[in-house]
Amino acid sequence: MNDLFSYDEFPYLSKFFLQTHPDRLATCATLYGMSAAPPENCSVLELGCGNGSNLIAQAFGLPNSRFAGIDLSATHIEQANGAVRDLGLTNIKFLQMDVMDMSVAEFGSFDYITAHGLFAWVPEAVRSKVLSLCDEMLTDSGVGYISYNAYPGSYIREMGRSMMRFHTRNISDPIDKVNSAMEFFSTVTKKTSERDVFGRILESELTRHGNHQPPDIYHDDLSEYYRPFYFHEFNDLLNANNLQFLSESEVHASGLQALDEEAIGFLTAITDRLTREQYLDFFRGRVFRQTLFCRRQVKLADAPAPDLLDELLLSSTLRPVDNISTLNSSKVEKFRSAKGQQMQIDHPLTKAALVHLGTSWARSVPTPELLSAAAETLASEGGKPIDSEQFETTKAILLRIALNSDLIELHAHEAKAEVDASDKPRVNRLAAWQLRDANNVLTLLNKDLKLNDKTSRHLLELLDGTRTIDDLNREMKPFIATVDDLNEKEKRDVLDDLSGWLRHSVDDLARWRLFDA
Repeated sequence: MNDLFSYDEFPYLSKFFLQTHPDRLATCATLYGMSAAPPENCSVLELGCGNGSNLIAQAFGLPNSRFAGIDLSATHIEQANGAVRDLGLTNIKFLQMDVMDMSVAEFGSFDYITAHGLFAWVPEAVRSKVLSLCDEMLTDSGVGYISYNAYPGSYIREMGRSMMRFHTRNISDPIDKVNSAMEFFSTVTKKTSERDVFGRILESELTRHGNHQPPDIYHDDLSEYYRPFYFHEFNDLLNANNLQFLSESEVHASGLQALDEEAIGFLTAITDRLTREQYLDFFRGRVFRQTLFCRRQVKLADAPAPDLLDELLLSSTLRPVDNISTLNSSKVEKFRSAKGQQMQIDHPLTKAALVHLGTSWARSVPTPELLSAAAETLASEGGKPIDSEQFETTKAILLRIALNSDLIELHAHEAKAEVDASDKPRVNRLAAWQLRDANNVLTLLNKDLKLNDKTSRHLLELLDGTRTIDDLNREMKPFIATVDDLNEKEKRDVLDDLSGWLRHSVDDLARWRLFDA
């Protein structure tokens, strides 16, 4: 079977790539001094769009923007166009075609061009075409996104991949090939005589595969084509196509967090930003990059400046660990994110800003509004007027946090404000569509909400606009009593305060912007 067409026989499942969203790309562009197209009014092209689930979610949330998806698989495009009809979308189109046949004359130009999970798994001619299309079709202020497997970390992945490909070289059926590959790899991992280094590497790869679906393993780890790149090699390819490196889609991917003092000293001594990126990969053993780029003639800032935050919005789940008696002091206070990550800060205005962000979640707050609210909080506690130096200090601290962690998110686009749940709440059409064949939904805040338990999934399925909280209570009670993924104590805990759990869950879903307005 020709690997290029194997996606028709064994298609990918629905996936969302938050890092390709126009909001993310515009935010990174703003940080480096570009004036990119606003996410709410832009044009987006996705190469290798799969079944369209990623692009459809973006088009649903940005109805005034224009989207196009291209994929070689007829099965993928048929699924994508079926979803477009089901959702009634008018701002998106999907075409089944080879990227080798694309041209700017036919498609025009785009503000954002993305290719996720494509570049490393296609022949050299296709990679060259992808880059030339970006050169031809990006607008003057456009941003491109290409993900690719990176060295040096991918040497580890190549080792396991080559072993599995050899073992399954005579198997053609996709399911049989994946099953045989994983059984073999599991056996080698458990039975290798070299436990200290080789065994640990195999264990880490086996764990990674455990998080993947069979189509992922088949297309990514057993495919004929696979070509990782060092960062400097990919950068040379950009330059050869009149393009230049902008940043990584995850801005903190270029941060120095978790490195010790000696490593940080080594890296900060490198003045050239591109060289520093390559050495950072050496220190981190980078396996995967999600690289943004733009036209070579665009003048970029060497590094993000705090004043650029004035053009962006911030959001964070950080909350104080302990009750804070007063923010008007230099006392160190600890903050914890929804994921359990902690940080501490002693700067009064920054502490007040973090408190405001936490209470405002899930809203994104414009920086001037955030700083004004923080200053008002300190003033209400009898603090002295805030001078410009303190505002600049707070912006610098907030930016440093965002560039070195995911504790603070930066945005160029304000998602629709949260709405209160109605008496009979109804999840929006996008979420209802996603629930058909996925265990996660993408919210209008561009958040991937995992449905890890049957109870939460069933609740979402019942939220169709026909049931009140009392109705939900009556229908959920017998379901929870018989569900098989909760133990008896967990069932009792939920059933003891089912009405409270339902109201809390519905309120949370409203904040996540999963309901129709």
